[in-house]
Amino acid sequence: MPIFRNLVRSTRGQILLALGIAFAGWGIWLALATWRKSDPDLSTPRLALEKLQAKTLYFNGPARPWLLGLRPDLLTDDDRDIHSQRTRAFAQAVQNPKLFRQLDRQFRFDAVLFVGDPSQYKPLLDHLAETKDWSLRYVDHTSLVLRRDPGKAWELADFSEVRERLAKKPARARATAWAQTATKLLAVRQPEAGKSLLDEAAQLAPRHPEVANGLAIYYLGRGEWRQADAQVQRALAADKNFLPALATKTQLLYGTKRFSQAYDVSKEVIARLPDDPQLLFYHAKIAHEAKAFKAEIEVLEKLIAWAEAEGRPTGGYQLYLGQAYASVGDGPRSIDSFMLSLNDPDLPDDQRAFARENIARIKKRTGQ
Repeated sequence: MPIFRNLVRSTRGQILLALGIAFAGWGIWLALATWRKSDPDLSTPRLALEKLQAKTLYFNGPARPWLLGLRPDLLTDDDRDIHSQRTRAFAQAVQNPKLFRQLDRQFRFDAVLFVGDPSQYKPLLDHLAETKDWSLRYVDHTSLVLRRDPGKAWELADFSEVRERLAKKPARARATAWAQTATKLLAVRQPEAGKSLLDEAAQLAPRHPEVANGLAIYYLGRGEWRQADAQVQRALAADKNFLPALATKTQLLYGTKRFSQAYDVSKEVIARLPDDPQLLFYHAKIAHEAKAFKAEIEVLEKLIAWAEAEGRPTGGYQLYLGQAYASVGDGPRSIDSFMLSLNDPDLPDDQRAFARENIARIKKRTGQ
């Protein structure tokens, strides 16, 4: 049985929400960059860093240059050294929650800072949300701050300070910032607060494609296909080439099992964003369902090469690659990939059993 259907642990709604967030983050983050030269409040994490206090801070890669420029007091000597093992490990941990836990045992972080769109740090963010030992304390259009201490968790009323700081910005700029903030709130599983900001953004700029797409993502997470489709159409009516809306359309097609159409749109998205690991993995998932196994294999091999170069586990990718090779009748390569997946000590037990079952089945069928 296909692994993509049976071994993915999220619900369909969670998968679609996660992918929608991953795509949307790129579009809105790039839109904010149009104000980069003229307004750092909109295009830099200055607001988030102004009041950030931490004795031991974990941060993702995109946060590092901003910390160096705006808050070097929060950095250690190793943080300032781009070639240090600590800097390398920090950058890798967003894709490897086990590594983050190892770092946390060593340094005992009291705050986590994420800068940029959620697709860049989704695996670690999901892990922290599931374990529930960290809580959201600050969010704006550029950044998230989580803390472990038992203080009051963030609530929508806490956004008032950001709202006041941006009150005199143009309506369209505020709508973009609100939509970016909402995307982060959806990523940390606060859909009600996210929806509230999206509704406010829609009042500020009714025809803004970023806002409409943000609403589509919200409805995707709820499995409300008709409402999501209406918002996607609004976004594409405003800009027919708007990449995040095309990506959301991909997920609508996927969610309604129109896999071939979803694959065609996904190809267009990947052609424009060819180097994002999260997007490539989901493209492989769509390719599998569309029976585009050659494309699936190419993407998975690319992802494995990247992971190996960065020292990240590859067991999950190898498992999917083994299934893809089996789908095209390449038994030897399928067995090789399944065997390589078993070398990953972090591979879950159900996936380990799946690999062994497939190795035995292929050997029996081919007489190996």
